Amino acid sequence: MTKRRSTTNKSTLLGEAVMPGTLQQRRRTPRISTRRAAWLTVQSPREHEHVSLVKDISTRGVFFYSDFVPGVGDHLDFVIEYLRGDDRVRLHFNGSVVRVEQSLPDSAPGIAVSFRTQS
Repeated sequence: MTKRRSTTNKSTLLGEAVMPGTLQQRRRTPRISTRRAAWLTVQSPREHEHVSLVKDISTRGVFFYSDFVPGVGDHLDFVIEYLRGDDRVRLHFNGSVVRVEQSLPDSAPGIAVSFRTQS
């Protein structure tokens, strides 16, 4: 009995995608890696300010580390300000928390926010 081979491509597992860098190609919009410190002002439900490290950003969302822990599903209105360097920028965002990652007990949590789209 001969072994039949499939003509379809084998799907890449998440762990495999990270190693060769193919995970980026599976996203709807490309991410831009920033890895920059920023001042974060969250305006909902009440205004509070935080220092953050923005890991990456795209047209659909942002991922940053900060010193507060929102709940998944929380709506956030926030401003990210890059205050150092020649390219000082103030960005206003509105979105929902889709993921919160706590790597180590005393580390800053990673927060993924999906931007709201205007209809």
